[in-house]
Amino acid sequence: MSRSVLISGASRGLGLATARELAARGYRVFAGVRASGALPADSGAGEVLLDVTSQSSVDEAVERVRLETGGIDVLVNNAGLHAFGALEAADEARFRELLEVNLLGAWRLTRAVLPDMRARGSGHVLMVSSLSGLVGLPADGQYAASKFALEGMSESLALEVQRFGVRVTLLDAGPYDTDMLRRDENALQLLSSGRQGAAYEPLHRALLGQKRSAEPPRNAAGIIASVVDDPPDRLRIPIGPVAEQVFASLEIDRGERARRVALQAASAGWWIRGEEPE
Repeated sequence: MSRSVLISGASRGLGLATARELAARGYRVFAGVRASGALPADSGAGEVLLDVTSQSSVDEAVERVRLETGGIDVLVNNAGLHAFGALEAADEARFRELLEVNLLGAWRLTRAVLPDMRARGSGHVLMVSSLSGLVGLPADGQYAASKFALEGMSESLALEVQRFGVRVTLLDAGPYDTDMLRRDENALQLLSSGRQGAAYEPLHRALLGQKRSAEPPRNAAGIIASVVDDPPDRLRIPIGPVAEQVFASLEIDRGERARRVALQAASAGWWIRGEEPE
């Protein structure tokens, strides 16, 4: 029987490309979408209504997949939003929406699939993160805040669920071509209104005017599918050549150093070993 995969935010971009790639490799893929009929007919995946900001929607989606397959083997937390602009000029409602989707959405969905994974003693949770979760760029603070938080949450989660045979992988993606980037280009007029936004207009205009080199989503999807095929022991996986360069330049910890420090600081090695408290 083929393994089952649930992907959030899979109606377009990287989520859709990943759904197509995994379906082509023989996985039974369920693509989470927010509106019925949003999934292209040629995706090779089954469409599941899924709004990660709603706990009831999350629970219904997970239950549907569980009833059809017996359980979710792989979860890909891909749903995400981006917001461009200096933090002083940020809109609070948009900032909250970003955190609801990028951080709490991943938490809600992961929490919903873990009981079955724990009961089976196996499972794989993949978090689509970003280089913005490792480096804070100017005019990217809202997105960086959500992804830095996702990185920390995933580090803790990996230590908590290893005992139950569940793996966690952070996918630190470099730039890839999606409409998320193109939507930023429409933000300048809104950002420039008001005293705070006007002060940063030269920065916003210069950054939005830069030529951007971005990988096609199918390239990143191929790497993600390989991680699903053969789950690594490392927590962090760079996605794309730019990510590889950043990891090398900053000597990014793939997860092992932080894991050792965390277990020592918390005196929790017994938990990982499946023992009783020391």
